[in-house]
Amino acid sequence: MLPLYVGGEFLMEFEPMLLADTKEAFEDDRYIAELKLDGIRAVAEIDHHTRIYTRHNNEITFKFPEIVSGVKAAVPKGTVLDGELIVSDPDGKPNFEAMMRRFMQNRTPAPSPGLTFVAFDILKKCGEDVRRLPLMDRKELLEQTLRENDLIKRIRYVDHNFIPFYSAVERAALEGIVLKLRNSRYYSGARRDVWQRVVCYSRETVFVTGYSRKKLAWSIALKEDDRLIPVGVVEYGLTETVRKRVFPLLQRKIIRETRDFVFVEPHVQIGVRFRNWTSTGKMRLAVLEYVV
Repeated sequence: MLPLYVGGEFLMEFEPMLLADTKEAFEDDRYIAELKLDGIRAVAEIDHHTRIYTRHNNEITFKFPEIVSGVKAAVPKGTVLDGELIVSDPDGKPNFEAMMRRFMQNRTPAPSPGLTFVAFDILKKCGEDVRRLPLMDRKELLEQTLRENDLIKRIRYVDHNFIPFYSAVERAALEGIVLKLRNSRYYSGARRDVWQRVVCYSRETVFVTGYSRKKLAWSIALKEDDRLIPVGVVEYGLTETVRKRVFPLLQRKIIRETRDFVFVEPHVQIGVRFRNWTSTGKMRLAVLEYVV
């Protein structure tokens, strides 16, 4: 089976399997656990032409010519790999901001130190669809098939002590872990609980300092002594119930308004969780958890 060609664009052969969410790590000998890498999910198709796609079926081959070369040297034709594109910092830790800077470059991207494709599954080997095989059989095939080099690696996994593993990942300020059922097949395009992610979040209590007129989004800030320190915007978790409760409180304390935004006195506190701090001191992917 070859990639489809529709409307002048190629479509990926296999959609990637999606992750279900679970709130905490658990111990179960039917599972393995892997590090959740903070990068861009990607599917690499290696044949007469090598193509790389995002999970949303956007072809990004031209953005990563060195990865194309590395992948072609690592596996035989007729192979499809599922994995993550990452850019590692000097300590070997995935740096999402650096990954996105590279992703946003034009058609002649500059080399990125630490750029790697990390494969965690194999969907096709030498032209044979292997998605129906149990996960551990696919892991063995991946190990047999992939010849690692500086640009493509194979993810490692642990088969016990998942809770201590998660705790170590959390202490290291990494993204999280993924728990995978050993005997599970690969479900393209589906979200199944045979793959469960446990994401590491930081938490803070912040003040709401304004709201957007165009969409449901609040600006937020930390208060240190008498200073307000802007830390970003929260958009996720703002349900209609929350909006109805908080919006009247915000309207009572308006400081000034623009066409797109309303600024308020910092009197409403909320609890948020977020992935990490950005290099500019902002919360990445802040989610409302509660109103104080």
